[in-house]
Order: sequence, then structure tokens, then C-alpha cells
Amino acid sequence: MRKPVVIIGAGLAGLSAAWKLKDGFELFEAEDEVGGAARTISHSGFRYDLGPHVLYFKDQGIREWVERILEGRWDSQRRRARVRIENETVDYPIQEGFMASPKLKALFLEDMLESDGKVDGDSTFTKIANAKFGKAMAESFFIPYNSKLFSHPLDEMDSRTANTFLPSFPKEDLHHLSHVAIKRRGLNAKFYYPSKVGIGTLPHSIVNNLGKDIRLSTRIAAINSKEKWVETEKKERVFYSGLITTIPLPEFLSLCVDSPESVRDLRHSLKSSGMTFVHFALSKNLADDSHWTYYPSPDLAFHRTSIPANYSKDMAPSNKCGIVTEVAFKSDIIPDFSAILEKTKKDILKIGVIGSFAELFSHDSKILRYAYVFPTKHSEDAKKTIHAHFGKYGIEFAGRYSRWEYGNMESVIVQGFEAATRIRDCD
Repeated sequence: MRKPVVIIGAGLAGLSAAWKLKDGFELFEAEDEVGGAARTISHSGFRYDLGPHVLYFKDQGIREWVERILEGRWDSQRRRARVRIENETVDYPIQEGFMASPKLKALFLEDMLESDGKVDGDSTFTKIANAKFGKAMAESFFIPYNSKLFSHPLDEMDSRTANTFLPSFPKEDLHHLSHVAIKRRGLNAKFYYPSKVGIGTLPHSIVNNLGKDIRLSTRIAAINSKEKWVETEKKERVFYSGLITTIPLPEFLSLCVDSPESVRDLRHSLKSSGMTFVHFALSKNLADDSHWTYYPSPDLAFHRTSIPANYSKDMAPSNKCGIVTEVAFKSDIIPDFSAILEKTKKDILKIGVIGSFAELFSHDSKILRYAYVFPTKHSEDAKKTIHAHFGKYGIEFAGRYSRWEYGNMESVIVQGFEAATRIRDCD
């Protein structure tokens, strides 16, 4: 009997790999539903995603594939993203949006124009931010915002990653921006989003195109890379011809029973932040058309909010609205989630989303232990060693947490396709 290709994890990467393989695979998912981080949660008649998940593309072929999978049930939207800073609200990206505010212009413009953008190969996050945007903007936005997002000391970030992560922009445009609307820059300046039911429509639509059942609520408890088997928590052992893993790299390492301790211990070098998503159901509409808003202030628990109904009207009941807040924490600690909830409630009152707690009639929360990889020089070296070691046994890594890198939904889909192709070509 032919051994299957085993896929661990039914997020976008795992589902895309399964779709590419068509048959001859076993797909295991620890949760009771598919989607991973690209799930849509239902709560009290509302729906919400785990943060802003929007579709944008470099590859026309991937765009066409997603459109077919969704059967055309998506809408094109212009990004409406904002930044709340120094009691001012301006359009994102901040390095151009600030020109619409006389107050922020006085704070940032001169400093920014004097910055030369020059950094050396070993520069820290702080030095790179100062060089690209000027010290004033770096200290008001880029440093406090990213400190909240990553929950790790920013100057420990790998310098190459920091330089890529902090976007360059054409300063020659600045003198125009006092008089005209800012240009929506970046790949997600225009994005696509499912017409109904949220981003979770995409993984469920892929499942509908598989024609094969997925092993939901089935957690892998052990992996033997040399003997080529995986074992579930219920002691079911499945021998495989190829393995594609999409689960977080530290979790994968902890399951590898036959690997050297020197390799398994590299998981301690892998840093990341987790995320608490709190959805507040409001008894009113909001006079705010933004998709999401950034909050760099250290006084606020959350670094970003999003309004699901501004992506798709069916994400909230008529005449009501929901808002999602994101609060980051180090992945290797267990924060006080009740304290996060209480602080978040007070903070949405502080920023004026609600006038009183009476306008909150329900809330829900979800937690992702792994949300954003925090690349350091040590973790980048460790990742290369890990992937090289398991590559000798034909194991493929797909998805942002398995490859231990940032990636949008398009890149994750591509990784799933490519992993499946390599497995099939080696068969």
C-alpha cells in the first residue's frame, strides 16, 4: 500500500499544499476547524477575523486561483488605514500621512528632511529608524509601536530584517503632500476581501475543492524523521512518503523524537510574539470608516484596532458594530488575560470608541501563541541549521510560522504549492 504524504496543519499553507497534491495525502489539524490564523470567529451575531487579513497579490496566477476558489465572491477595496498619534488621526503610512496635520508637520518634517537614510550592515532598529525617518518620528511612532507589536527589545532584531521591515519612501514627494491626498503605497493599498462571512471563507472554500476529508481535532504528538512516521495523541502511527509541516517551528522541534538534542534545543533561540484578540460587540454604529488603526502610545494596551463591518457589512448585525483590539505578548510567557481584557475595555473608552461601558453588550477573545516572528541574528542562524538538518530527510516547511519568517497570505499559499511540488517531484 502506497504511503501518504502527511501534512501537519490545515491553515492556508497546509490546505494549499493539499490542493496541489490533489490526492495521496493525509492532512492533520489539531483544532476543530480549518484556517489557522486565517479563521473567522462568530460571536453573538457578529463575525471577526484574527486581525486584519486582506488579500493582495504580486502573482497574477495566484490572484486568479484565489478568485476561482472563492467563485468570484470577493470585493476590491481601497485601504483605509490610519494612525492615532499625539492626539491626531492621520492616514497610514505615517511617514507621509503626517503632512496633513499642522501639528505633526511641525514635529516631524524638519527632522525627517535632515535624515540621510544611511545605515551600515550592523545597525540596530533604533539607528535605522532614526536614519530613515528622523529621530522625532522614530521615537513617536516606529519605536513605541513596534515595541508593542513584537514585545521584545527592538535592537535585538536582526539588522537585515529591520532594514527591510522599516520601509523606505520617496522624500521628494513630501512638499506636495500639504496640498493633495497622500498616495496609497504598498502592495495592500488595494486589496481583496470575501464579500461575506469573513476571511475564513477562503480556507473553507479550499476544503470544498479538496474532495477529501481532513483529520480535524487530531494533534500530532511525535515525529520520527528517520523512520518517516508521525504519531497522534491517541497513539495512531502513520508512516509517510513525504512530510510537509506548517506548524510553528518551536512546536515542530519539540515533537521530533529522533533528532539530536543540539538541534531540538535550537528552539530556545526562536523568539516571537503572541497575540490576544478581543472583540467588543457594540450596541451602536461607529462613525469611523477605517479598516484598521495603529496606536503607538505605550499608555494603551493595544497596538492596533480593526472594524470588521468596514470590510464586509455582514460582519455585524444592522445598526450595530464590532471592534477588534490586538494586544501582543512574548510567546514564551502566559500573560494575565483577565487583566488584558479589563485594560482594553478602559482603553477603548479612553480613545472615544465608546462613551460608556453601557454601549458594550458582549465581548469575545481569542489567543494566538505565535503571531509575529521576532528575527534575531541567533534565530536566523538557528533557523538555517534547523531547516538544513530536516531537509536531509526530505521534510518540507511551509507557512510563516514553520519557515519562521513574516509572510502575507499570498506568500503562504505559494509556499504550500511549492512544498507540494517538491514532495511530488521527489516521489
